Amino acid sequence: MKNPVKFFAALFITLLTAALCVSMNAYAAENTLGTEQPYLYCVYYNSEDEEVDGNKLPAGDYTVDVMLEGMQSISVLQYTAEYDTSVVSALSTESVITDTYPELSLGGIKTTAPENGKSRVVLALASTADSSTALDQGNAVTVARMEVTVSTGDDVIDFEDYFDFVTDPDLTFTEADYTDGIEDAYVLDTTTETTYNTYLMTADVTPENELEPETITVSGKVLIASDAQGTASNFGLRGVKIYAYDNDNNVIAETVSNAEGEKTTWGNFTLEVPSGTTRFCVGHPTAKDTIVNRCFTIAGDANIENANVAVVMCDYNDDGGVNVIDNGSFSKIMKGDYNIYADFNNDGGVNVIDKGIFSKILKNGSRIDYLDSLYFE
Repeated sequence: MKNPVKFFAALFITLLTAALCVSMNAYAAENTLGTEQPYLYCVYYNSEDEEVDGNKLPAGDYTVDVMLEGMQSISVLQYTAEYDTSVVSALSTESVITDTYPELSLGGIKTTAPENGKSRVVLALASTADSSTALDQGNAVTVARMEVTVSTGDDVIDFEDYFDFVTDPDLTFTEADYTDGIEDAYVLDTTTETTYNTYLMTADVTPENELEPETITVSGKVLIASDAQGTASNFGLRGVKIYAYDNDNNVIAETVSNAEGEKTTWGNFTLEVPSGTTRFCVGHPTAKDTIVNRCFTIAGDANIENANVAVVMCDYNDDGGVNVIDNGSFSKIMKGDYNIYADFNNDGGVNVIDKGIFSKILKNGSRIDYLDSLYFE
């Protein structure tokens, strides 16, 4: 068991030292020592009190709750965290658990002065009960609340890269109760030799966030290509499907380019997708439609405008080239029902004007670079 004078003297704690010396007649939950799984982690809220992901924090002010779960009772708890003062600043800490569990007395909170760009914050608690303070059925409890300012420039950071719990067993530990835990403690590192028995607990400053993924709006226009290389024209292509795919190649969103209103709005599209990296394809998801599929990837955490894509519509057999076979298909289209993929000037008809545009595309080259058609205005 740690010497109370040793690890609390630096915090000038007298109340806690007295608490450790109370009688130990009561008995805590039987056969729990070593079987529990204490877990320290953090939850993040922005300045608008919205829960956010600590794995990707932009610059700003945050409230960070230090949580503990997996224990039925506490006799003593202390954690020490080290943080990079060049990124994490204006850090203040207050105890929260004592509001819910008044038998847990705050021994003290101490923040050290920066040294080599690092500071430490230490928090210590002890139960004033005979053996321990029972927690609410082992559910997660908020131990402390920190107010911090994160300075990242234009970057987004993982908070754990700049703030983390110290694994030294004498600096971060929790004890289940005085009666059967007097020589035992849960620690983050059980390989360090100690004078007391240790059991493993875990900590994760930025656990995998289970919030619904943030979404961004991607908007742009599907444009008719003026040549086989995918050079964009000024004509928007109406009624074309746009698909968004996740990393497992599943369609997560789809829409159809606008066909209503003024010509200037034809071809416009808007999709809501999760922030991060998303692949988009224009055309049929199986690439077997009469329009050549154009795929592009967008990565970002903010809304994106003018994600415009030009589509070569005259590769009617979808073989990656524009040739005499497609010329035959176009001739059939002119004699049949209206086909938006052959209406190159988007005037609502397929006629000799479109035939002339197709002839130019046919002469410009037979291969199409499908990924070179995306441009941002």
